[in-house]
Amino acid sequence: MIPGLHHNTVHIDFLKKAAGAVVVLFIFFLAIPQQATAQTKQRVVQLSGFVAVGDSLYGVAGVSIYVPGTSRGTQSNEFGFFSVPVVAGDSVLFNALGYKKQYLIIPKTYSSDSYSIIMQMQEDPTELPTVDVFPWPTERDFREAVANVKLPDEGRAMAMRNLDPERLEELFKTTPMDGGANFRFWQQQQMQQQQNRVMYPTISPFAIPALIDALFKGNSK
Repeated sequence: MIPGLHHNTVHIDFLKKAAGAVVVLFIFFLAIPQQATAQTKQRVVQLSGFVAVGDSLYGVAGVSIYVPGTSRGTQSNEFGFFSVPVVAGDSVLFNALGYKKQYLIIPKTYSSDSYSIIMQMQEDPTELPTVDVFPWPTERDFREAVANVKLPDEGRAMAMRNLDPERLEELFKTTPMDGGANFRFWQQQQMQQQQNRVMYPTISPFAIPALIDALFKGNSK
């Protein structure tokens, strides 16, 4: 073996490894700005449209339209229209009380600056359990409270006076008739007049002298 040959071989291998590490670090540092540039160049898309109830033309107001985990979001106005900036590739959530959640994915390869849609919300009514508000702990306590209520003497005397049969008859006679009662009274008068015409036929006053003269002459006709 030539003296010093092994030492030179180790030194050359170290230099090769060091050079390879430098190349890898150089490529890594070149890739970082490219990734950052790619992230900063994400396309911003103006998402706008109309939120409707099913397949109708009725707009839904107050629908929350946002990208979960971000600050991008808005609400539909009183007529159901909205507009919000999003990024290509976002998953947009449409959420409103009484409706099912709807999702819209903006394609990553979308090349336009605007995106218009009509979002059809499906009704999802939430039935809440019935709550009976009762001021007493149990129904038995309520019945006992009602049974033990003591009316003031003045109110009791007034109630008895208003329910007196003579008082009620007097009110019935003196209370003016309403529209329905007046109509029934008019119908009764019309029927009575028709009956009187059948039972008691009317005679013209001018025909009485002729009738008397005919009777004296013996003309029964």
